[in-house]
Amino acid sequence: MFYRSAAIAAAAALVGCAATPEVLALRELPSFHVGYGDGCTTANEEDKSFSTKTERDAYAFDNDRAYRAGWRQGYLECSNRTPDAVDGGRILGERNEY
Repeated sequence: MFYRSAAIAAAAALVGCAATPEVLALRELPSFHVGYGDGCTTANEEDKSFSTKTERDAYAFDNDRAYRAGWRQGYLECSNRTPDAVDGGRILGERNEY
């Protein structure tokens, strides 16, 4: 379990190091933090048996780039899946995987 946690932390650190100025600017906005919390809540709910709860403000996700980026970042970091070292454009919504 320790190795998995260390791998996730290392991958998250690599993603943070590769952040563009645009992503860094989005992280400063309050809606990024709200989205991050909602994405993390959704990831944690998926770990529970029989839970189908998704915490996401549909309007903000569709219209607020900072909220959408925060939601995706929170979802990736809080899920039990091993995140890729590079997010492949998912954080800013260039790929619609979530």
